[in-house]
Amino acid sequence: MVHSPMQWRHGPVAAALALLLAAPLQVHAANEGSFFDALERYGADDFSGCAHFLDDLLQRGGHFPEGGELLLVECTAAAGDLGKAMDHVTTLLPSGRLSADDLLHKDRPGLNALRNGPAWPDMRKRVLAAEQQRLALLDTPLRRELLERAERDQAAQHAAVDAGGGEAFKATAPVIKANADWLKSVVADKGWPTYALVGHDAAKAAWLLVQHADHDPVFQADMLPLIEKAAKAGEADSADLALLTDRVLLAQGKPQRYGSQFTQADDGAMELRPTEDMEGLDARREAMGLQPLAQYKATLSEMYGKPVR
Repeated sequence: MVHSPMQWRHGPVAAALALLLAAPLQVHAANEGSFFDALERYGADDFSGCAHFLDDLLQRGGHFPEGGELLLVECTAAAGDLGKAMDHVTTLLPSGRLSADDLLHKDRPGLNALRNGPAWPDMRKRVLAAEQQRLALLDTPLRRELLERAERDQAAQHAAVDAGGGEAFKATAPVIKANADWLKSVVADKGWPTYALVGHDAAKAAWLLVQHADHDPVFQADMLPLIEKAAKAGEADSADLALLTDRVLLAQGKPQRYGSQFTQADDGAMELRPTEDMEGLDARREAMGLQPLAQYKATLSEMYGKPVR
């Protein structure tokens, strides 16, 4: 089984390739755009168009991907409207969905302009204070352990990818099993690690440990309703839920629902594993905050350096 790409420090562009927060499927009017339309504009250096789409999405009450709010700030500032970008930071900061580290340090044209503006020193103090307050409410030891274990997982995964994938993934087994066994005890003691308990990045780390625990499909299936409950409460990422749902369905001998899982064919190419209702696939992916399948295939092809079909 080919593992999905994962990054821990999401910049605005990387966020689009990451997994998104729960969102009911919306039908866009002619003058409306999706998050991925905005991302396409950003990639073409059309910062005003990106900001327009994302501001419209915000006004409509649409849900953003993990890191999507940062893209809103970035595009607005890169388009030259620093005042409005600051307003977005002020509005979004209490949600905890703006990465303080990215706001303070990420090298992007809009964020750089924002930090060079006259209002930034005061905003910087507010960002640091909000981050300190947020961290004070978290289970710090659990958060640290989750992040450290996820880093070990990712190191093993990247080593397997660099070795050509396929059989090389077998070398990740000891790390994956140790992480899964540890997480079982954590969940038994404290429940599922939510945003409120460990923060967004460590909650993502917890999901990753489950997602890669293919050796224990019962454990994955047991965690699925816990993550689903957390996602419905805004305490987990619905795209994480989608990817784990596919893992569990395939392990049960059923077609996957969201088209997230691929396998390596005999000729070395990557192939989509059996998927239900292909005609409605992109709509289901959008509803869970996943990029269209064609874009996802292009991402996988670039990451693994092999054709994807």
